Amino acid sequence: MFTRCPACHTVHPVNASLLAADGGKFRCGKCNKVSNALDSLFDQWPQASDKTKRLGSMPELGNALGRPANPDEAGAESEETLTDEEAAPSGPLTLARRIAVPVLWIGTSLVLAAVITFNLAEFLGKPLQENPAFQSALVALGMTDRPEENPNQDLDRIELISREMKPHPSRPGVLLLTATVVNRAEFTQPYPKVDITLLDIRGNRLARQLFSPGDYLTRSSDLRDGMATNAYLTFSIDMLDPGEQAVGFEMLFR
Repeated sequence: MFTRCPACHTVHPVNASLLAADGGKFRCGKCNKVSNALDSLFDQWPQASDKTKRLGSMPELGNALGRPANPDEAGAESEETLTDEEAAPSGPLTLARRIAVPVLWIGTSLVLAAVITFNLAEFLGKPLQENPAFQSALVALGMTDRPEENPNQDLDRIELISREMKPHPSRPGVLLLTATVVNRAEFTQPYPKVDITLLDIRGNRLARQLFSPGDYLTRSSDLRDGMATNAYLTFSIDMLDPGEQAVGFEMLFR
C-alpha cells in the first residue's frame, strides 16, 4: 500500500504496522509535513490523476486503528454503552440533586454563622439572647413571642440598698447572696427578675444565672401583690460556687 503527502504529493510506501502506529500519522521525508496516511491511501503506486479511495472502501487493518475486528463485538459494545446511559440518573432526579447540594451548603453555612455569632456574644460578656436587635429578629421570624410590655414596671426605680455574697454557712460548695432593694417608683410594680453574674479578678464572667421572683421570695409572698411604693424587700439567693477564681459579682434587674 502507498500514501501520498497532501502538501508536496510525494508518494510513500506504507504497511499495516505503520498505519497502526499513532493512528496512521506520519511525517513526510521531503517537506516534513505531518499528515494521516489513511486520508490518502492507495493499493498501487498512484498516478498524478489518481484519487484516494473512499473511506468506506479502506482495507481492514486491525484493532490498532480503533475499529472493532469483530462486528458482533461492536454491537455488544454499543449495547453496553446504551445500557450505561439508560442507567444514568436523568430528569427530575438530576434536577433535585443539583438543587439539594447548594441548599445543603447554604443551610450549613447559616448554622455555622449562627453558632459563631452566639459564641462571640458569650465571649464578649453580653449574651446574644439579651440583644434587642436579636430579639426583634426572632419575633419577626416567628421563632419567639413578643415580650409583654408592662406599663407599670420601671426597673430603673428599683434601688439596691445593700448586697453581700459569702459561702453558705451550712451547704459546702454553695454561695449565699443576701440583698435589700426598695421600690422608688410612685406606683406598685411587679417583682423583678434578678440576674447574677460571678466574675474573676480580671472581670471575666465565670457563671451566670437568672432568678425569677418565685426563686427568691418566701412561700408566704403573693407575686400578684408586687412591690408597693417605697417598700423594702430583703431576700436571699443560693448559687453554686465556681471556685476560688470567683472574687466578685454583678447584680442586675430584668
